[in-house]
Amino acid sequence: MTETSSSGQNLYQKYLWGFRILAVLTILWGAYYLFWRYTNSLNFDYLWLALLLILAETYSYADILLFTLMMWSPARRQAPPPAQGDTSVDVYIATYNEPVELLRLTADAATRIDWKNKHIYILDDGGRAEMKALADELGCGYITRSEDWSGKPRHAKAGNINNAMQQTFGEFVLILDSDQIPAPDIIKNTLGYFEDPKVAFVQTPQHYYNLPPGDPFASDAPLFYGPILQGKDGWNAATFCGSNAIIRREALMQLGLSGFVKEVEEQMLQSMSRLHNELHFGDANPVLEEAALARFKAQLREARKSLRKGESIVIISEAVRKSVQEVRETVAEDDFEMIAADLAELAAMGDSAAEDARRFIVNRKPDLVSQAAPHAGDALGVSKAMVKSIELTCPDEAIPVLPLSTISITEDTATAMRLHAMGWTSVFHGEILAYGLAPEDLGTALSQRLRWAQGTLQILVRENPLFYKGLTLPQRFLYFNMAYSYFSGFVSLVFLLVPILYLFFGFSAISSWTVEFIARLLPLLVLNNFLHIYVTHGLNVRRSEEYSLALFPLWIQAVLSVFSGMQLKFAVTAKERQSGNHLKLVWAQITVVVLTIAASIYGFISLWQGWNPNVYGVLINIFWGAYNILPLSRIILAAVYVPPANWQPRPPDFLFPNGRPS
Repeated sequence: MTETSSSGQNLYQKYLWGFRILAVLTILWGAYYLFWRYTNSLNFDYLWLALLLILAETYSYADILLFTLMMWSPARRQAPPPAQGDTSVDVYIATYNEPVELLRLTADAATRIDWKNKHIYILDDGGRAEMKALADELGCGYITRSEDWSGKPRHAKAGNINNAMQQTFGEFVLILDSDQIPAPDIIKNTLGYFEDPKVAFVQTPQHYYNLPPGDPFASDAPLFYGPILQGKDGWNAATFCGSNAIIRREALMQLGLSGFVKEVEEQMLQSMSRLHNELHFGDANPVLEEAALARFKAQLREARKSLRKGESIVIISEAVRKSVQEVRETVAEDDFEMIAADLAELAAMGDSAAEDARRFIVNRKPDLVSQAAPHAGDALGVSKAMVKSIELTCPDEAIPVLPLSTISITEDTATAMRLHAMGWTSVFHGEILAYGLAPEDLGTALSQRLRWAQGTLQILVRENPLFYKGLTLPQRFLYFNMAYSYFSGFVSLVFLLVPILYLFFGFSAISSWTVEFIARLLPLLVLNNFLHIYVTHGLNVRRSEEYSLALFPLWIQAVLSVFSGMQLKFAVTAKERQSGNHLKLVWAQITVVVLTIAASIYGFISLWQGWNPNVYGVLINIFWGAYNILPLSRIILAAVYVPPANWQPRPPDFLFPNGRPS
């Protein structure tokens, strides 16, 4: 280790221990504060409000614990040397309805990526002739969906990429959104990490070149694409963010095959359960059919046990189909024997035609049974559809193998979690290597954030990380924390309403607003703020901090929509500013601000008139309300924001090798 690297390592260790000491102090004081709150300060006169506030504070304390876990041992990676060689890389540019000229910037930059063995594909989910013409003009491949997808689930962006995975063959895949302009070094500077055969993907930051002055919509995310992803990376939990990432094809295909097997296993279990439950006795020979049915049901039970034990689904599937065939042949043979017996009775009465028919059945019975067997099982409820349901296919999907997860409208996080559960590792490379477009109006920004929240919550509902097989304990908590954070909308609502209810109506969640209460709360607030400042030192995170409270209606909407089972659709983020103001989108924030101001005025009047003589209570809640108003006012101003007339986005310099035009 060189002297420089030794010095850097020493600084890192000092930073790390500084964080840990501050975090432990915050956690210990927080535990003491909560214990005191639960045992000494609940106002039983307004127990409903007291419980709401203490539960909100407990939620916030748990958030501190999860944040501390995430940042306990952040990765400090040494970037690999620029990659060399001729490894094949497919560059996917995913698009649906974005303007052609926007794609031109991204695709043209992709053609100038400094890597010889690359193959660029425009994945056009809109099937547009003008996009095909652009691909031909730039020498890119063009992929769109075939008729096989007609009437099948499309799975939005995940389906678009999964479709392309079946038609390309690069060892690695670089995924770009339509607006993410790649730097020439994006492959060279990331491919070296894959020297480790366990690395599944490398994620780089998403950076925006069109942020208006002041970043009014809080699109910039230096905390997430910095300390947070570094912290996750330290636990091998860095997430795939949907774009600006390079992924090992082998890992994705292994994930797709694993998902296919899992889907078939679940399908077979369901189908065998239906077979077991829906079989019924025929009328021809109940004794014979009951025996056949009993054997078949016993074989189904054994097959389900074998499937749960993880035995070969190919062997199990074949055994079940063989059992179905046996029960059908038993029924068919019984039917022909009864027909032959009836014909024998007619022949005994002198019917020569009946005798001929009886002999035909007796002589040709094996062939007749074989021909009739596929239909004979219908009397028992063993239909062709039931047998088909246990075949090794995914009949509801256009393609059987789906490398990117389709359980959520945000395919990226679910895919990363599944890869980690399979034992693959990931890397966060902090260098900015692509430049994209952020939303230029509040409506678009909120739509994008709502989709992120809903997609993350869908993962919690469908594949809860806390119980997902294969994840390490830290990975479970860190993936869970992504969904957990969106429940903060309810917590924020409590924090916003408590001072209003006290100042207007005297509803107090605290038994006594005294110096004793302040002496316990204030150190926790100071420690928590110092902890956050310590982690974010040198980063401009003020706007994102304000939005974490101001977006409370959006997070509540996300939780309610997912847990109510509402059908969610993938919404493409608009790449151009949507005109007009968006005040109707922030009516809840406006309402809270108006109520807080009115309550604060009323609080001063109540002190002056002696209606509420508790000076500490009134002043604390007025200060609390003022603290709430600032972040809410930011999003209200963003709703009517118009960029300066002379402001223009500034694309990256590498787009202009001959100099930026004047």
